[in-house]
Amino acid sequence: MPSIRSPRRLFFLTLSCLALLLLPGLLLAEENPAPIGQEPSPPFDIAQVPAPQTLPNARSGRALFAENCAACHGETGRGDGPTAASLPGPATAFADPNAVWERSPAELFHTAKFGRIEKLMPPWGNQLTDSQIWNVVSYAWDLHTDQLAVEAGGLLYAGACAECHGETGAGDGPNGGDVISDFTDTRYAMAVSQAGWLAGWQAAHPEIGADFSQEQQRNVLEFVRTFSYTPAWTAAYRPGNGILSGRVEQGTAGGTSVAGIEVVLEGFVDFEPVATFTTTANTDGSFAFANLSTDPSVVYFASATLEGISYSSPILLFAEGQESLQADFSVYEPTDDDSGIAIERAHWIVDSQPGALVVAQIYAYGNSSDRAFTGRAVEGLDVPATVAISVPPAAVEITFDNGALGGRFRQVGHIIYDTAPVVPGSGTRQIVMRYALPFQGTSAEFSGALPYAASSLNLLVAELPGMEVEVSGLDSVGPQDIQGKTYQMWQREGIAPDQQVTVRLSGLLEAGEVDPRAAGPASGDSQSTAASVRVPQLEDWTPWALGGVLFLGLAAGLAWAWQTRIAQSSDDTKSLMHRQRAELLQRIAKLDDLHAVGEVSDDNWQQQRARMKAELLTVALQLSE
Repeated sequence: MPSIRSPRRLFFLTLSCLALLLLPGLLLAEENPAPIGQEPSPPFDIAQVPAPQTLPNARSGRALFAENCAACHGETGRGDGPTAASLPGPATAFADPNAVWERSPAELFHTAKFGRIEKLMPPWGNQLTDSQIWNVVSYAWDLHTDQLAVEAGGLLYAGACAECHGETGAGDGPNGGDVISDFTDTRYAMAVSQAGWLAGWQAAHPEIGADFSQEQQRNVLEFVRTFSYTPAWTAAYRPGNGILSGRVEQGTAGGTSVAGIEVVLEGFVDFEPVATFTTTANTDGSFAFANLSTDPSVVYFASATLEGISYSSPILLFAEGQESLQADFSVYEPTDDDSGIAIERAHWIVDSQPGALVVAQIYAYGNSSDRAFTGRAVEGLDVPATVAISVPPAAVEITFDNGALGGRFRQVGHIIYDTAPVVPGSGTRQIVMRYALPFQGTSAEFSGALPYAASSLNLLVAELPGMEVEVSGLDSVGPQDIQGKTYQMWQREGIAPDQQVTVRLSGLLEAGEVDPRAAGPASGDSQSTAASVRVPQLEDWTPWALGGVLFLGLAAGLAWAWQTRIAQSSDDTKSLMHRQRAELLQRIAKLDDLHAVGEVSDDNWQQQRARMKAELLTVALQLSE
């Protein structure tokens, strides 16, 4: 995961605390009342704390803690976050064992859910589900201990306690007839602090562990606590009573039977693989997986491979209290016939910087046939090519969101080819390409054409004082405001193959000039050259390239299960979606890091990234409504 010390990460982390700091009339002393118009936070009431439906998972709470809590509590829980100094009192230092020694997990949950307005602690129950809050509490708890201490406590527990309390803490040891406590019962465990457990230990049988040091006693109790949550350093996956059933269907008329095809089910926590299961489909294509974790933080994908092409289900999540899921998906026979390929939506977005245009081209492809287009031979390539994209001759620094030039994407002349198959269906392939076009003087021109028929093409050009734009081949729509930035827009429905579109711009900034839209020249930007043009990455483009104007036509094909989570999570859906967008950006960055160091294969990286990008688009669409 990229460091949360980056400026962008710090922005997301500090946003929640700063929002409360800006409330007018807010009094900073702890004994002062809540701000005018703001109800005070309720006092702790165990009846308001729901027991976890599944074991809280610290690893699943890691990203949520970084996004929502670290601004005040610090990255490692030392109470030293970037906004901590602005608080009326010290933020809880979860890394200090004494900070939580007398506080039960239920108390931490209550504070997180209902807040402490007098201390500028926001009520996260407005934006996170109970399950998410339990995961965050578990991660925060983890910060004051570590694996070695817990394992040391486990050895002492095995020798002194397991005979009665059982190896799993359920009170089912061979001599546990009189034991009434069940450490695995989350309703019981959440209500007791470490200090409370130690007091009970000393009152019931002080002779057991009498020679333990204070540190050893605490280590034993930390081990006991792990019976009711999953620490971040342990396996993030624990079996449960979930059942996932489904059917693999042959989507090609007259295609081969799917009987006996291998079905793989993968589980991910925080987009890291945590479990893999395999089975074979029955004669009718049906399959089932049992004893699955129903933890809502576990994301599942079922997949099957036919003729070297992997097909998978949508995102699969167990909702709280749910114990069964259905996952049906189709596989298809391959073909080298591209007659079913069409561009359903195309978007060109043009911005400028001194001495260069920066262009993003976004394409959504569909395949109307009942076979997967696996490509055709192209002179100059050693692999079959599928869809083609033309680029201007002067384009430099060409990048893609889900592949690399020379890898998945290959270039011959001024045509770039994708080599990944295009499966049947609407919007089954999305490609985001970026490049820079250096220019001399104050004018620039570029032309392009779509090699396939397209339902529509939208062109957006970011406004620049004094700039004039002339476009041929599209119809002007006029200025459009997209998330605070103004663009001139052109569009046309029913674009014919190879129809030329030309964009001419004048009044641009020469290399070395200062962009008046910026507060000041960025480091290095004032000396931009063709060899050092800055091409924005995902974070730079997200505020506008994913706006609703651009992707209204993609919504139907991108309605992933994440929408269900949005609807169930909170009444304040807009605020939650903003957080989900930030979390998805963070998780995409984490996935990219894992891929870069070889921990995620190219295929898994591309598939997971495409799914997360689809979720990101869905959230962006809903935010724009």
